[in-house]
Amino acid sequence: MKNKLSKLLAGALAGVLLFGVVGCNTNNVNNEPHDVPMTIAADFTQKEKKGNWVTYGDCKIKTQDGKAVVTDRKTSNAGVAIPCPDYRGNTINATASVSGANDSVTITLTYEVFGNISYVNIASAPTTEASESEISGNIEIPANAENALVYIEASDVRDYTVSSYSLSIVGDLNNLTGEPVEQLADPTATASLSAAYADYFKFGVASPATVMTNKNDGFRQMILTQFNSVTPENELKPENVLDRDTTLGNVSKYNESPALKFDAAKPILDFCKKNDIQMRGHTLIWYSQTPSWLFYENYDVNGQLASRDLMLKRMENYIAGVMEWCEKNYPGVIYAWDVVNEAAADDGGMRDCYWKQTIGDDYVERAFEFARKHAPAGVQLFYNDYNEYQDSKQADILAMLKPIAEAGNIDGMGMQSHISSGLNVDNYVASMKKYADELGVVIHITELDVTAPKSVNPMYDQGVYMKKFFEAIVAADKDGVPIECVTVWGLTDDMSWKSSSKPLLFYGNLTPKPAYEGVMCALSGAEVAKPADYVEPKSDLSPFFEDYENKEYVGGPRYSSVQKIVGDAYEGEYCLENSEGYAEYDGYSIDVTQYAGHVIHVSFAIKSKADQCCCTADIDGTWPHICEVQTGTDEWVLAEGDFEVEEGTTMLTIYIESSDMSPYYLDNLKIEAVN
Repeated sequence: MKNKLSKLLAGALAGVLLFGVVGCNTNNVNNEPHDVPMTIAADFTQKEKKGNWVTYGDCKIKTQDGKAVVTDRKTSNAGVAIPCPDYRGNTINATASVSGANDSVTITLTYEVFGNISYVNIASAPTTEASESEISGNIEIPANAENALVYIEASDVRDYTVSSYSLSIVGDLNNLTGEPVEQLADPTATASLSAAYADYFKFGVASPATVMTNKNDGFRQMILTQFNSVTPENELKPENVLDRDTTLGNVSKYNESPALKFDAAKPILDFCKKNDIQMRGHTLIWYSQTPSWLFYENYDVNGQLASRDLMLKRMENYIAGVMEWCEKNYPGVIYAWDVVNEAAADDGGMRDCYWKQTIGDDYVERAFEFARKHAPAGVQLFYNDYNEYQDSKQADILAMLKPIAEAGNIDGMGMQSHISSGLNVDNYVASMKKYADELGVVIHITELDVTAPKSVNPMYDQGVYMKKFFEAIVAADKDGVPIECVTVWGLTDDMSWKSSSKPLLFYGNLTPKPAYEGVMCALSGAEVAKPADYVEPKSDLSPFFEDYENKEYVGGPRYSSVQKIVGDAYEGEYCLENSEGYAEYDGYSIDVTQYAGHVIHVSFAIKSKADQCCCTADIDGTWPHICEVQTGTDEWVLAEGDFEVEEGTTMLTIYIESSDMSPYYLDNLKIEAVN
């Protein structure tokens, strides 16, 4: 097996056949190059298109006083958008000022890549009607992207108002107008992952239904060649299954059982049925991508939340309706369902959401009870979550699931595994085993992607890590951990929801990456080949210092925080303000990977109304404090501490956080190696 696999792998990586040029190019890629503006700002004194903005989705937009008021939103992702097709191949900044009664709003990038539609969240922030929230974030648009557009969505379908909205090129412009996108490679020339791992577990992939309707057959051929399990990316999530128009058109008829439609899911279900590929159903009950109207009396978001009894009826009828329709029309295709998705909160306990507010803390338990009652014989029932390997979150998940396991209503734990190459694989395997042992369930890795490190050889280093990760997974499987499926969350980097971090096994044109090679080498024992342009890593021990007097900074936001240069500095004229974000740990982040193998000394001046501020290292699964300082006044205070960056580290950041959501002000940030 090893010799055969090595030969197949060598052949796959030695070269690939090219076929089919992508059509339907609307980015002027076949025309002459033209000038591209560095900034596109929405002008809400002008009409749609003329003012650089358009309506996205089913909603209405009226402009008044230089603002856009978005109303009659039929879905949470409907809103105002800025088209930016000429920005492909560039990193952009998207910034907006938004107010509204929604819990939060998100700026999202969407684009087509070789005929497939992708969505990537850029930044999010909580919103209120009383004041405007500034949302800002950066994103890299793939060079092969077509019809790129950035839109503002919200957590529910309530109105929101945008007072300013713009997109800007970050750094130098990469003008790709007039240049064609790549050609697609022949995926059948690449050795099969599912065949290689047949003795261990299914090897699956998440796919949008656009792959099944795409005129480029290469993506379907990739699924047929590489994978033997498919997860629909969005098509079986509640927002795509609940039939809003029919339900709201006859509320009395559908009050306890909302109408359903499966138009979005049919192409991918048809493909799996035709090609005898099994599917993971994803997902039945989730706090996100579930329309808010489902949770209200008479489905009226301006009214009262529905009672517990009514929501229990709606929940059961929804679960029963989805399961029964899928089994009747596609018998045997769906072999597992993610019954509940992401019910555990990041900061402990259960996540606050509409399901919890209307039904109560036992909504997860009741969902599994209903799922067991209505599931076809032999279909496995899973709980699915992210950061599931972290000790504190795992403890909460286990506490939540043990009564369900004791009742016999759960079969598996879905470990999403959106990770980086800094994750300790031994700790990950230990957490996997703990779920299996304490709950008596099987394990599916359901949404695997691995952020490429910010190193001088990111693709190679990612490949080396993937070999290490899969070696550990195979060893765990051999030792009796019941791993039945590993699913990667996407076909190619360009199609990933984390496209900027290059987290998958194949490049955008379907050629295999070193990450793919690493997965195969985990079985063959071979080493991941160093690329021709491999750069020997060198430690850069130059001190890092920012006083913001030049109005510049090197770091960036952690998650959805926003940084800007302001006055009232500790020394000089300017300092850095950190604000916005979803949580206290959304702060200013600095990459310290270059100090691998050394102890660093970190010092800074900080001011905040939060009681405490900390400098913290971001290591997957742990967040050790480098230093803590008491704040809470309008006075500047000094902080310092030491931290050892382990030898061999390929990705490590440190960040400043606060004990509450108050903004903080940072000055004279210094990082230096002390040994």
